[in-house]
Amino acid sequence: MKKKWIIGGIVGVVLLGGAFGVSAMTGDSSFSEKDVSISQKEAEKIATEEVGELTIQEVDKDFEDNVEVYEIEGKEAEVEVDANTGEVLKVEREGEDDEMKPENVEVSKEQAEKIAKEQVNAELVKVELEGEGYYEIEMKDGQKEYDLKIDATTGEVLEKKEDKDDD
Repeated sequence: MKKKWIIGGIVGVVLLGGAFGVSAMTGDSSFSEKDVSISQKEAEKIATEEVGELTIQEVDKDFEDNVEVYEIEGKEAEVEVDANTGEVLKVEREGEDDEMKPENVEVSKEQAEKIAKEQVNAELVKVELEGEGYYEIEMKDGQKEYDLKIDATTGEVLEKKEDKDDD
């Protein structure tokens, strides 16, 4: 008889713990508009301006890396907008796969090379258009190696690293 009570107690604890775990995992991860600087309407406008034409189907309020974001899903693209700054954090156009489409590239390879040479006085080693929407550029000047990332849409230098050449 004692075994049945012990087994029943253990099963009850496991079920109760599981219920708490599920509620914690599926807890409300959204935020209130009164807690952020940008309203949903403003975020929708920002997203539409970023994409050009956006038929909005759904808007979620979520946290990503401890930042409140509006995830705006449309027929043409999905756009993430920072709910406090209004900054566009991410744009994923409909039909995009891992490869950057040539029609989405505003900055040519030659323009990216010129931007890189303005940043670093070194020889170009490699220029590659990455699917995430940037050029990855490697340069060398004898003792140093440089890695740059240049936005394929805006030409902005996203990253610039300098290392000693190990060759």
